[in-house]
Formats: sequence, structure tokens, C-alpha cells
Amino acid sequence: MILKVLKYSCLFIAIFLWIQAYSPVVYRTTGPMGFFPDDYRNGDLYRLSYLPEFKDPVKTCTDAKVSSKTTQKPVHLYILGDSFTEPARVDSSMLKAGKYTYLHWANSSQIKLDTNYHNILILESVERTAREHFSEKVDNYQIIGHDTIAEVQAPQLSWKRRLLQKSEELLTWLFPTQVEERLQHTLFNYDFFLTIREAKASFNEKVFGRVESGVVLSPDKQALFYRDEAKATEKTSSFYPLENQEVNKMVEVINSSVTHYQSAGFDQVVLALIPNKVSVTNPELDSYNHLIEKIQYNPNLKVPYIEIFRDFNNLGKMYYLKGDSHWNCEGKALWLSKVNAILQ
Repeated sequence: MILKVLKYSCLFIAIFLWIQAYSPVVYRTTGPMGFFPDDYRNGDLYRLSYLPEFKDPVKTCTDAKVSSKTTQKPVHLYILGDSFTEPARVDSSMLKAGKYTYLHWANSSQIKLDTNYHNILILESVERTAREHFSEKVDNYQIIGHDTIAEVQAPQLSWKRRLLQKSEELLTWLFPTQVEERLQHTLFNYDFFLTIREAKASFNEKVFGRVESGVVLSPDKQALFYRDEAKATEKTSSFYPLENQEVNKMVEVINSSVTHYQSAGFDQVVLALIPNKVSVTNPELDSYNHLIEKIQYNPNLKVPYIEIFRDFNNLGKMYYLKGDSHWNCEGKALWLSKVNAILQ
């Protein structure tokens, strides 16, 4: 009887591991339920490098809840954003808005604007993905149910974005490295195994001067960055060459996107570019391309923007996490204060 129970228990565990490895939905659902440790709990850069000096346990920010009540028309805030504004980092309690809707750049959504609200859209993008997001007109939010011609003719996602979205979905399910990565995080993400991984990573770094390929260690070994942000050969990098022609094209796309959304019924559209960590903490690593400045301060830009680049540039090191590519509680609080100023 005991052997039978043991046999079926092993079979059940094996089936569960197989399902969660092949299904990102199951993986993301069962993780927070406590079936296995959160692999991001010590920072996304630590997760890639396992360098113990960059182990940065996630801290809960003491975000003060704000009142959405104002003497003016109530606000419905929409954000089209990335990981900096995902629900785990920004939620409605932090915003002076009666209603709040978030959409990730990888998705699209049909919405109906309520004219009883002052509808504001924030286009938020971290610096490393700005070139991708503003290479063509933004149309992730598709407006329906409004009597303006502009909204009736609101375009669907372009064929390139639809193809990219479908390809990503297919790769997520079938690509072996994705499956292997999820299995590794499920089986070997417990503290015991992290100790072994840290020892290996430290040995390789100190003896051979090597770190994992997904990250870049600063020359003074005091900072860690995504390879995509810090390696000049990557187009997402802060150091990849940026021609004026491309800047002008992005500014043109941003302007036309904002015009489209205002014609479709939004009362206000605001641009929010968030600097790469390396751009404000270690821009001397290579020839910084100044992407954010070239867009924001471009004389042809006709869009209001949330200015945090100068604030971060002055005190950048105090606004970012050590073992993560995202801002810390102080950095988020600064950005939220500027957003709430707009909402009021």
C-alpha cells in the first residue's frame, strides 16, 4: 500500500512538473500559491547572475494610499506600459484617479471611454524598448462605442505586431529553453540550491573574470546590468548608436499616436520614458546615446512628458535596486508623485 501511494505521488509530481514547465499560465499561477519559491524574490539581475553580493531581497514599499477625490471632473487613468508599471508595482491605491486601467505593450484591448470621466492615457516605456514601441503608430488600445469617425476607424494591431505576439505565444509554449528555464526555477530555486549556484558564480567571476551572459558587471564590480541595456552591440542598449533620422522618426510616431488617441476621445495623452539603470548609474561604461534626452527635448515633440531623467541623473544610484533592473521605493515614489500631479 505504501509503495502504491509513493508510486502515484511520484507520478503526480512528475505530471505537475511537466505541465507547469510547458504552460506559463500554470507556472505563473502556482508560483504565488507557494508551490515553489518565487525566482524573482532576490532581484531579476541576481536571478540571472547568482552573484551573492547582488542578492537583493524584494522589499515591500510602504506606499501611502492616496485619495482620488478632487473638486474637478473624476479621472480615469489608462497606462500602456511595461514591467515598471505592472500591477505588482503600481496599483490604483497609489493613484489619484477614480478609475485605473493597465495594459502591457505585448497585448491589445478594446475599450469604451466614459465621457463622465476625464480620460488620461500614459504611454510608459523603459528606455531599452522605446525604439521598438515607437517604431510604428501605437494602437494597443482600440477605442469602440464612440461617435467620432476617428474612433470607428481605430486600427487593429499591425500585422508585424500581431505576428510578433503570436510568435512569442508559440515560443513560450514550445521553445525548449523556456521549458528548461521553468524547470530549473521550479526544482533548483530553493535557498539550498541558491547557495551552490552562488558559490559557482563567485568562483567563475573571481578566478576567470566571467559572469553569466545575460548580465554585465561594471569595471569596479559595484553594479550589475542587463546585457540588453549595457552591451553596445545590442540595439536595446544605452550605448547602441542612435542616428538623428531614427530619433525624428520616433518623435513623428509619438506625435501621430497621440493625435490618434486624442481624436479618438482621450482628453490627455502623456509620454513617460523611464531610463535604463545603466543610463543614470554608469553612463561612462561606453558612449551613451542619450535616447531619452533626444526624444523629450526634441523641438518637434508635441507631447507632454513626465520628466524624471534629470532627477534620476542627479541622484541615480539612490533610485535603483542593487540586484534588480527596476527602481526602488524612492524611485517609484518620485515617479508616482509626478503622475499624481498630472491627475490633479
